[in-house]
Amino acid sequence: MAEIRSFVEHACTTAGIGREDCLKLLLIVEELFTNTVTHGYREESESPVWIAFDPCDTGFTLRYEDAAPPHNPFGEYRPTDTAVLIAQQPVGGLGLKLIRSLATDAGYSREGERNCIRITFAIRARS
Repeated sequence: MAEIRSFVEHACTTAGIGREDCLKLLLIVEELFTNTVTHGYREESESPVWIAFDPCDTGFTLRYEDAAPPHNPFGEYRPTDTAVLIAQQPVGGLGLKLIRSLATDAGYSREGERNCIRITFAIRARS
């Protein structure tokens, strides 16, 4: 995760993305990575993940890929009931809620042997 954190921070700095927005992105990437390692690669693994940032007219897109078994995280999304305490919520789903609250678009595809997640953010570089 330290290598990923460094990559994301460098990408944000290069793109002129502010610290607060960079921290939000780090949180999302950490959530994706943790789920890949825990559920996809089943804990200890030297299997890779691929991360890229692609600028677009409305902000940028985060592309996150892993070689774990096929899994569409957006296919199982169920909104969190905000009237119920977190401790009483079923396990899972909070990371997706975070992604949906910060992203303007999110999608999944299976390309070859990889899970590909694309998340678009309206975050713009500082002027």
